[in-house]
Amino acid sequence: MKLMPPAKDNRWFLVMAAYGFILWLLLGLYRLVLLGQPADTGVLLRFALFALVVSGILNGLGWLGARLLWIFTTAGIIFGLVLMYLYSYRDMSGWGDLAGFMTFMVFMLGGFTVGLVAEAIYRVIKGKRG
Repeated sequence: MKLMPPAKDNRWFLVMAAYGFILWLLLGLYRLVLLGQPADTGVLLRFALFALVVSGILNGLGWLGARLLWIFTTAGIIFGLVLMYLYSYRDMSGWGDLAGFMTFMVFMLGGFTVGLVAEAIYRVIKGKRG
């Protein structure tokens, strides 16, 4: 956790921009390369908005000091992206893209939930120590 910026540091905004861009890029590559869909500006803009919202919430909470939440949610996003990419290689007769994105969402929200619980436990333990 020493690599992460401390709470209320302006570097979180740089991390937010980079995080959102990388997430948008990975979602766009999934649609364009793995699924073989044509480039659609509307869909890519929706992916950009989704990545910006996820990045804003996650890094905004990191800016407030919820570093465990950031770590667990990022782990969930990475695991969800890996599974989403793997599901595109299965022959699911057209359902692979939906199953992959739903898997990504489940693991992202699961990581967020685990991060909230871990952050709450950390705050309770830290509060009891003094």
